[in-house]
Amino acid sequence: MLFNSYIFIFLFLPICFSGYFLLNHIRKFQIAKFFLVGMSLWFYAYFHISYLWIILSSIVINYSFHCLLVKRPPHIRLVLSCGILFNLGLLFYFKYFVFLLENVNLLFSLPDILLPLGISFFTFQQIAFLADSAKGQVPRQSPLDYALFVTFFPQLIAGPIVSHEEMLPQFQDMSTKHVQAGNIYGGLRLFVLGLGKKVLLADTFGQAVNWGFQNYMLLDGLNTFAVMFFYTVQIYFDFSGYCDMARGIGYLFNIRIPVNFL
Repeated sequence: MLFNSYIFIFLFLPICFSGYFLLNHIRKFQIAKFFLVGMSLWFYAYFHISYLWIILSSIVINYSFHCLLVKRPPHIRLVLSCGILFNLGLLFYFKYFVFLLENVNLLFSLPDILLPLGISFFTFQQIAFLADSAKGQVPRQSPLDYALFVTFFPQLIAGPIVSHEEMLPQFQDMSTKHVQAGNIYGGLRLFVLGLGKKVLLADTFGQAVNWGFQNYMLLDGLNTFAVMFFYTVQIYFDFSGYCDMARGIGYLFNIRIPVNFL
């Protein structure tokens, strides 16, 4: 589900926003968090349902390591190393082993394996969380708070990678549980700005880039340089627009997502 898609803007976001603050309004704070986690998982699984078991397995196993690490076991370094190896192994399998299989599949008929979106972001986010847990910098978190920390949908598939210090206190702050008009205005302004960067700039330059890639045999030196420049501009405004939209959505939920791309 893309931020600039109709289903996100006119269905997902209104349902998520209304349901979350309605549950908080009637003081069902834990249920509201659970609802936000469920909506975030729907957002993620919309791309492909098979992604769901991957992120859920990652959350369950990493949370188990977190619970072990906060107990300060005698072999804490070994526990941390196992947690890091699990995450790196998961990342290696889907990022590199699958790439190898795709090349082998050119010669042999093998089933395709989908690369989960955002796996690098939520994997490194959880590695950092385990490292801080091992240092004693993180108290034991509830499963619900941890799941929300990992899955919060504005930053789930393309970052930024956020730390527990930045996010968990906000999720637990009671002042974020109620609609704040100032944040709605600021959030919508940022979202519209990012949407404009994505739709009006990135996608427009992307059309020229697509034409250049499809007709590369017709390009002379000047046109080749122009396509390269347009591609650079497209990538920049794609990332910049996405980050603005992600921060804007975070504001709607009274959550400050850190700036990592202007």
